[in-house]
Amino acid sequence: MVEEGEGFPWHFDTNNFTVTLAIQNGEAGSVFEYAPGLRSAEDECFAAVADVLDGRSEQVKSLNLAPGDLQIFKGRYSLHRVTPVTGTRRRYVGIFSFVETEGMVGSVERTRQLYGRVLPIHLERAGMRGDRLQD
Repeated sequence: MVEEGEGFPWHFDTNNFTVTLAIQNGEAGSVFEYAPGLRSAEDECFAAVADVLDGRSEQVKSLNLAPGDLQIFKGRYSLHRVTPVTGTRRRYVGIFSFVETEGMVGSVERTRQLYGRVLPIHLERAGMRGDRLQD
């Protein structure tokens, strides 16, 4: 659930694949923006990331998801965000994540930033990674 003025900041996912189901959009905003395949398992591509964050990248695409849209997304390698919701209607999206490494969970800091809370498993498995990429 995302309320007025909230969104998701630019980030890479901890997990390899994400499936989202759009349930309800805000009155405005809540646009999914992404830079597909911006980094690889071997290269963080910091200069390309900086270009996106500074608004200088032509790689950024926008997608207006409508209620009922199902999206399969490789967020580990594509920088992405959701723009802030405007209006009183909340944004609802179901999010399902898949990882290749058993037991891998998001970092404490990133999970708290995105979802506002962490679970005991995030604290127990802090630092356990399937790759060397940063969240």
